[in-house]
Amino acid sequence: MLTGQFLETPVWGLPIVVYPFLSGLVAGSFIIASLSHAFHMKKFEPLAKLAAIVSFAMLLTAALAPLFDALQPSRAIWELYFRDHFPYSPLGVFIIVWSTYVALMLFELFYVFRPSNVERSRQDDFKGRLAKFFTFGKTDLSEEALKKDKKALTVISSIGIALAFIFHGYVGFLFGAIKARALWSNPLIPPVFIVSAIVSGIALVTLLYIVGFTFYSKKNKVDTGILSALSKYLLAAVLVDIFFNIIEWLYTVKAYASRDVYDGWMMVFGSGGPLRANYIYQILFGLLIPAALLISSKVRKSKGWGVLVSLLVLTGVYEMRFNAVMGPQLQAKIAQGSLVFHPSWTGYNGILTCAGLFGIGLTLIFVLGYIFGWEDEHVEPASITEN
Repeated sequence: MLTGQFLETPVWGLPIVVYPFLSGLVAGSFIIASLSHAFHMKKFEPLAKLAAIVSFAMLLTAALAPLFDALQPSRAIWELYFRDHFPYSPLGVFIIVWSTYVALMLFELFYVFRPSNVERSRQDDFKGRLAKFFTFGKTDLSEEALKKDKKALTVISSIGIALAFIFHGYVGFLFGAIKARALWSNPLIPPVFIVSAIVSGIALVTLLYIVGFTFYSKKNKVDTGILSALSKYLLAAVLVDIFFNIIEWLYTVKAYASRDVYDGWMMVFGSGGPLRANYIYQILFGLLIPAALLISSKVRKSKGWGVLVSLLVLTGVYEMRFNAVMGPQLQAKIAQGSLVFHPSWTGYNGILTCAGLFGIGLTLIFVLGYIFGWEDEHVEPASITEN
């Protein structure tokens, strides 16, 4: 009898793996950007601009991933914005949430960078003219104007945190609501996705903070206090993620799970399963080793260890996304055994396509950083209102 790998193939490929990974970075980095605005944690103010840029760049890039998977991406605008499929289609909910998030992030960027754009607009060069454009004529740097900016950022950040949970939580909801695949029909998927999003967002901001302030900063200094605080939040998030992974594993134990769930999990992630090594990497290198390292205060204050831990966490979260998207599809539906997924290097569903998505995201971060300036710049309130 033919095995599953000869009779069936996975429907969703690598772009659908990359999409929840990038959208998780959006949610996690936005929360870091909001710590100084919504929760008034002043020690995180130097990170606000960097985290906002990362969140916006990942937000724009994440939307490209499903388009790469679509057979006719040129029809996206019509299908998403002009077809009457809301509220019947989850995709209709997505486009509303994503569009709202983009609008919110534009307001966030305006208020976060307005003082520095006003200062930079006085320069008679390309960046100065660009900064003048992004002030939209609002050049008031008085104490009252800056207080209004802070109030606006508090409101925007508070709304944005809720929207971040909705934006990424709905991805987990989509998978959890699919009854056709036993390993997807799991109510734990939404909270697991949200927690891992926070983990990956903190890790990415930590990585870019260390690299950026070490090699691309005028100050050329990484504040060990900020690094230690970020690492503590990362440790807390990783521990919560470990807890949810334990609960999710218990959900697949034979005594608790249905026959389809148990057989499917053992077939894909058990001994000899096609994703056994991926699952071990996700748990061991993505969660357990980073948690053990972050317990040490020396590690939390070290730039080298910070880079290593961030990379381990980010690759571990990517493996979690890969396992969550591909794993249930490798459980054969009409044959024996499990399916085998071999992604091609080229094509819309290929490895190079997904590498290009990551390249677009990093490029956007550097472009936005060049345009707006991602370093914290202290701006004194002006004694008079400028016009």
